[in-house]
Amino acid sequence: MDNDRILVLHPLTFLEEDEGVSIGRYGTDTFAVFPEEGAEIVRRLQEGKTVSEVCEWYERTYNDQLDIEDFIDTLRELSFIKEQTQEADAEVPPFIKGQTWGRRLFMPQAYAVYLLILAGAAWMMISEPSLQPAREQLYFSSYSTVVMIGLFVGQLPSVLIHEGMHLAAGRRLGLPSKLSVGRRMYFIVFESSMPGIWGVPKNRRYLPFLSGMLGDALFYSFCILIAGWLLRSEGSAIWASFFTALAYSTILQFAWQFYFYLQTDIYFVIVNYLGCKNLQKTSRAWLRNIWLTIIRAGDKKIDMSEFTDRDRQVAKWYAFIYAGGWIFMVFMLFLIFPVLQDLMSNVFRQLFYGTGERFWDSIVFLSLTLIQFGIAAYIYGQEIRRRRASKRAANV
Repeated sequence: MDNDRILVLHPLTFLEEDEGVSIGRYGTDTFAVFPEEGAEIVRRLQEGKTVSEVCEWYERTYNDQLDIEDFIDTLRELSFIKEQTQEADAEVPPFIKGQTWGRRLFMPQAYAVYLLILAGAAWMMISEPSLQPAREQLYFSSYSTVVMIGLFVGQLPSVLIHEGMHLAAGRRLGLPSKLSVGRRMYFIVFESSMPGIWGVPKNRRYLPFLSGMLGDALFYSFCILIAGWLLRSEGSAIWASFFTALAYSTILQFAWQFYFYLQTDIYFVIVNYLGCKNLQKTSRAWLRNIWLTIIRAGDKKIDMSEFTDRDRQVAKWYAFIYAGGWIFMVFMLFLIFPVLQDLMSNVFRQLFYGTGERFWDSIVFLSLTLIQFGIAAYIYGQEIRRRRASKRAANV
């Protein structure tokens, strides 16, 4: 063992927490909580102390032998150690591309502009009652295909703004946030990621988590303002209806954040505030164990010891909020059910009794719907096959 060697570590972040010191690799979501003495070992290694110097310091300070090789293996598993075959990392950048815009979007003057936009939309809805939210606004055209494609295309900017606000809030803090095009089920969506967010002080994480919902509110307000302006322009009623439909669909997107069975923006706010690690998985396990107790299948219970003490403590009451997310989703489905019912009734009426363009409108709408559900079923089937394959491999 070469005790004179110096370990070269990647740029790391240190964050004091109740359970110890959270150390993470900058620009990634790799982190672990170390006791104070363990964090001090990492700090000294990062300063360029040799292995022997660290061992001598530990023995002198704590009057105990340090299993340094085991500790180094742990750092290597966390990818904290820079291997010789890797290219040299740049130091933690004090300034990253887009950081200026991120700061400008969340400066006091910007908040004043946002408040004016929100107030303007509120005034417009008071002066034009037809702009106030109503589920019937979703059905803005008598052509079902136009409704489907119009809402799908029109919501893409909304999702881009939502994720873009997350991106800007992350860049504002110096995080290498990224925006990419992804897929959820059969929908093309924009997705943002904020590597290293858990290495940021706790009170500075709230804005990055909630900024997307601010983007939703601003997009809704823009749609209302545009629709209000169009209503006062001759011959623009159809476009006004389109923008009111986009506004209402944005409300549905905003409500998505309250589906607590998903990892939504509000979920991360709750986890951050309560100091949990994996509250969602813990709550699912807690609810599952309750159900297994009811049906007297206790032998299938999940071992709760795999979760942190804090997660287990919070899950006992958060599990009901988790379940409430499903109830809220059902409520939202019932809320828009009359519109969906009218839409489908019109589609089948045109299919059997319509002629010309009305008939073909129904054909195209049903074809697109079947394709969407077909893709969803295929993806779901693939996921089931992968899970079964993983189980078989684990049992071999």
